Amino acid sequence: MRRVLVVIVALGIGGGAQACEARARTAPAQPAPPPPYAGPPPGAQCADGPATCGADRASVVQCQRGAWVLLQACPGSLGCSLAGGAIRCDSSPSQAGAPCEPEGGYGCTPDRRNLTVCRAGRTAIASTCRGVRGCSIGNAIDCDHSVALVGDPCDGPKEIACSQDSKALLRCSNGVYQIGEACRNACLASSGRVLCQ
Repeated sequence: MRRVLVVIVALGIGGGAQACEARARTAPAQPAPPPPYAGPPPGAQCADGPATCGADRASVVQCQRGAWVLLQACPGSLGCSLAGGAIRCDSSPSQAGAPCEPEGGYGCTPDRRNLTVCRAGRTAIASTCRGVRGCSIGNAIDCDHSVALVGDPCDGPKEIACSQDSKALLRCSNGVYQIGEACRNACLASSGRVLCQ
């Protein structure tokens, strides 16, 4: 108790100016602002090329037919970044039911096991991506749906997959995978291709 009183008295007598100076010197330095980002400006004309981060640092865009097209929103706190030529997109809020834009825009769930699509302003699961490559973002958004379960959501009538037990070929019908045919030997899923033998 005495030590506390002595310290208070010493500060009161010893000069508030020194105390203020000490505080000013020990204040943490503010981090330097990030350098300006040189991503594509919205609406700018461009030459077709690989995907990159948008000027807002919150999207993956690609030049297609002379115009920038949004491939995926990156609404997570890390946004979109380029590291070693690879695009990193923090799509953590891209879970089913999360708000989204633009309408019809595709993305991946945070666990990279599902392809999402923006429908009526809400994120919906378009297809499962149970294949070894999962859901990934590169020059386009890729979903390895070569393996699926009966009842998994799917995104189009042309989609086919092998059942997880490799005994049947599944076809997308009415937005879900259903058994298309039994495979005599096995259903093979390799490099995104499906073959029923």
